[in-house]
Amino acid sequence: MSESIGQQLQRARQARSLTLEQVASATHVRAHYLQALEDGDLSRVPSLVQARGFLRIYADYLGLEIESLLGDLDDVGPAPPASPISPEPLEGRLPDASIGSPASPASAIAAFTEIGQKLRKQREVLGLSLEDIERHTHLRSFYLKALEAGDLDRLPSPVQGRGMLSNYAEFLGMNPEPLLLRFADGLQAILTERQAAAQPRRPRVEQRTLRPPSLLRRFFSAELLVGLALVAVLVGFALWAAVRITALRAEQQPAPTAPPIAAILLATPTASPPPSPMPPTPTVPPALAQPTEGAAQPAQPPPASAEAVQVYVTVRQRTWMRVLVDEEVVFDGRVIPGSAYQYSGEEKVEILTGNGAALQVFYNQNDLGIIGLYGEVIHQVYTLQGLQTPTPTTTMTPTTTARPTRTPRVTATP
Repeated sequence: MSESIGQQLQRARQARSLTLEQVASATHVRAHYLQALEDGDLSRVPSLVQARGFLRIYADYLGLEIESLLGDLDDVGPAPPASPISPEPLEGRLPDASIGSPASPASAIAAFTEIGQKLRKQREVLGLSLEDIERHTHLRSFYLKALEAGDLDRLPSPVQGRGMLSNYAEFLGMNPEPLLLRFADGLQAILTERQAAAQPRRPRVEQRTLRPPSLLRRFFSAELLVGLALVAVLVGFALWAAVRITALRAEQQPAPTAPPIAAILLATPTASPPPSPMPPTPTVPPALAQPTEGAAQPAQPPPASAEAVQVYVTVRQRTWMRVLVDEEVVFDGRVIPGSAYQYSGEEKVEILTGNGAALQVFYNQNDLGIIGLYGEVIHQVYTLQGLQTPTPTTTMTPTTTARPTRTPRVTATP
């Protein structure tokens, strides 16, 4: 029993270890048409003419005898009568919109020529004539020749030419999408050329601009100028900030609050009884007796008066101080080095400070020196009788008395 055409094709393909996808990629025939030939089901092929063409390409690729395989197929029937419409009147139908005229751009002509060459090559590989294609696609051979020649002037319109190209490519087993895209590129090139020709051309006016020499442009570019401007702004801002900070510091320098020394020294002394015995004056250590840098030298206190208590205070360090004269607060706040304060009371002058090493006291022209140690709380009272140190008093704390409770009584029963 002889093998069928499909069995011969399948056996030859399997002998070369090829798949249908590989054969379709090499022959440009779709895989489902090749499968239809191997199955012997020609109803899945658009026409018998296409089946003969696909069989010719497939057999030639596998190295089989082409004539023996084609002899097993039935020949195509007689051709239908031709259409009475003659294609000659269609020539020159688009005189104002000719596609292949010499005025068309070279890119459009190249695109249409490339499409026609691909169509004619595929038709010749299939072994088909223009009459065979006309008989099965009902496309006039006049239009088929125009498509293969790339002369689209003889087509009714670009839209109809696009449809004919799609039908022709489908019949030849080609993928129509790349051909249609190429066809659209050619039409777009023609449209662009016509729009450019329709616009009036304006004469170009050459503008001459003075350009700096290349050496200056290299060193003085726009980026360099912008950078120099930013640096200048930053330097100016830094100078302004330094001047401003210096001015603020100068404004914050403390002004001396003590009375002028000349006024204190020129004060008229008054006669006073001999001073009462005072406790020994504490000796000031040399380190504490030295004035701090920048502090004003304490002036000599005014002479004491027999009817008043005079206290002269010089400040050596920053501290807090409260002064009461005859039970009245005359100063309460912080003091700075270099300041001096003079107080006079009828009965007493009371000084309270949180840093004994910060104050030097002159009491009735007697230098008592620094009144305490650093960070020591000092509370002293200066009276006509002498220096007094208040004794801290204890605060009475009330005690809670327990509330009495009732005592139960025994009641007699009758």
